[in-house]
Amino acid sequence: MQNFITYQAHIQNIKRQLIVKVGRDGQIDVYLNLKLPVDVVEYARDHLQDKDNVMRLNRQLSEIMTQDAEEIIRTLQKSGCDAFGIGRQLIAHHPTMWKSLEWNKEYPNVRFHPQITVNIVGNGILN
Repeated sequence: MQNFITYQAHIQNIKRQLIVKVGRDGQIDVYLNLKLPVDVVEYARDHLQDKDNVMRLNRQLSEIMTQDAEEIIRTLQKSGCDAFGIGRQLIAHHPTMWKSLEWNKEYPNVRFHPQITVNIVGNGILN
């Protein structure tokens, strides 16, 4: 049996929470939580009327997207791209610490903790 799913995210309805914490030791942790509503366009197994199946798919897609986010963040950090504006958060909320940082050297050491939560809100054409 084929095992695939096609979905479309509601980008305009994403809820994002970005929290930057600085520990006493100067370690910077970033908690990125995204709640992502999606419509399933195609699903090979066609059991989206079953609530347990939808919950399982929500969990699986959340895990996959969280892993993808971790990989993307690692790539951004390796290339020195502060796409989430963590430096700006530090400038605004931790100015003394910011002045003592060499941001280009410190940024790759920032610990990101992404959590993507997928919620299937609708479905379209099912196979």
